[in-house]
Amino acid sequence: MEFDIPRETADFAAEVDEVLNSPETARLLAAVRAREDGLDGDVRELYRHLGSAGILAPSWPAEYGGRDADFTATVALLEKLVARGIPQNLYCISVLNVGSLILASGSEQQRKTLLPAMAAAQRIACILFTEPGNGSDLAGITTSATRDGDGWVINGRKTYNLKSAYADLALCAVRTDPNSSQYEGITLFLVPLDAPGVTIRPLPSLADEHFNDIWFTDVRVDDDALFGTTGEGWSLITQMFAAERTGLDYYARGRHWLDLAAERLTAPGGQPSDTALAGLARHRIRIEASKLLSCQVLQNLQEGNADIAESSFAKWHCSETAQRIAWWALDTLGPGVLEPGTDAGARTLEAALREAPGMTISGGASEVMLDIVSSARVFGTGNGED
Repeated sequence: MEFDIPRETADFAAEVDEVLNSPETARLLAAVRAREDGLDGDVRELYRHLGSAGILAPSWPAEYGGRDADFTATVALLEKLVARGIPQNLYCISVLNVGSLILASGSEQQRKTLLPAMAAAQRIACILFTEPGNGSDLAGITTSATRDGDGWVINGRKTYNLKSAYADLALCAVRTDPNSSQYEGITLFLVPLDAPGVTIRPLPSLADEHFNDIWFTDVRVDDDALFGTTGEGWSLITQMFAAERTGLDYYARGRHWLDLAAERLTAPGGQPSDTALAGLARHRIRIEASKLLSCQVLQNLQEGNADIAESSFAKWHCSETAQRIAWWALDTLGPGVLEPGTDAGARTLEAALREAPGMTISGGASEVMLDIVSSARVFGTGNGED
């Protein structure tokens, strides 16, 4: 793994700082925090502002709205989004996950039509895989798409999905062949969420961001909504997991929470215990390891050497580390971080405590991640050596 950061990345990071520190960014971020939509704050206008500055997809090719930058530019961007308090889940889902899959496996028409708009946040994408009875077991999905003339009709339900209420289209996994094996009968579609028959309902969450419950009732899509070929869905899902499970977003949040806790712990006039300082040091080491693991995955993705076992390990380590940091911060700093009316940093740590339980479930439960890693080591299913 290369440890040198290109000069272009440092220049890009400085440009990002300038955009994030602008009065317009501050105004739009305040509007998100006001939650005027009654949900978790509509971040689309803020993201369009960032997209207009050309900073949301730095590692994509320029012809698709990117900058042809190294993967380290994406790392720098996400670190700064989190540190500035900008909600990043919409960005990660739309650009890093769905966008990266379109870039790697979409048709040229899909790349040309969708990616520049996604890089500018003019079009937002979400992921609809999970169903009420099928969370980690995606092969058991029952939402169906049946042939109807020159198109398809989709029926079913997806649930516990983030950001669907703000998305324009969804990468949706459906079953197109009920008679084939669980894995061979799955197909992916890019479904417009304003299509007749789509119903989206919010589901309150312990964390700041709401989930959504989505119903498809005789939703008709054309053949151009098909992503890949029929029956190819499972291989594409597996491919996307390698990009989704870099652990980068968990690392960035964990690092920010640790920085906030460290500021309070080592503030002038304070007398932190040796136990507290030792805990801080342990978490510093773990979060640095998380960054290295995440960067290793991103570098391999950039070089075309994606490994699902490697990605799964990175996701496991980064999410487990961020979760531990959130809980350690409360144990070390005390319940004062939960008091209403405290400063922004304390409010962030309080929100972190509510978000922490779901971090080792969303994007792949820790138990599933470890199972993938152990299977790769035993049976050699990964791309690396056993």
